Amino acid sequence: MLSIIIPAHNESRMLESSVNQLTKAMAAAPLAGLGYEIVIAEDGSTDGTQGLAEKLARSDRRIRVLSTKKRIGRGFSLSNAITAAKGDIIIYMDADLATDLSHLPRLIREIGSGSDISTGSRLLAGSKVIGRRRLRDIASKGYNLLLRLLFRTKLKDHQCGFKSFRKSSVLPLLPQVRDGHWFWDSELLIRAQKAGLKVTEFPVEWADRRESSVKLQSDVLYMGAAAIRLRLSL
Repeated sequence: MLSIIIPAHNESRMLESSVNQLTKAMAAAPLAGLGYEIVIAEDGSTDGTQGLAEKLARSDRRIRVLSTKKRIGRGFSLSNAITAAKGDIIIYMDADLATDLSHLPRLIREIGSGSDISTGSRLLAGSKVIGRRRLRDIASKGYNLLLRLLFRTKLKDHQCGFKSFRKSSVLPLLPQVRDGHWFWDSELLIRAQKAGLKVTEFPVEWADRRESSVKLQSDVLYMGAAAIRLRLSL
């Protein structure tokens, strides 16, 4: 069984459309017939996202909602959802579906072929990135270069919101991951590689579908500082 997690904080404008697109993708070849659940990890929203998510769950038994009264952070929401997921293979994707869903079969196939974690990449040769502002592109490349220098990771893109996991491999790592927000992805991938897990990445088509919720200056500085703290603690 497959569990697809959508982290959601104040996503009422796009959540229903994204869930509909996802269910259509799962109903089409080559994924048709595959058993799955959609887990909406709602994180203390204030715009009606929780009510909308519960409405979607009532209309489709494959949809579940995990909700928190107060915001706990995107990373902690993902950790909770992975722990509660019923599937052996777990996927998460950002609510705006910035990564083209045509890559979904490969994301699943990578785990079936032996990877413990697989991630889409916007920075590999063959990737196609649409609409991303140059300053954000430079910041992303600089951040990922910092991670490769600090941790000798071979991954090009640690932050793409399009990842798959083998639950049995990742579950023991979750208590070790200290960051509960934007650095969660990077920390999990770094700890996974340090633990000897097989982590793969592949190029994807990615489109900036909205103004990013990442605040360029403050959040990039926060993630850089979190990386340095992690390096000192390992």
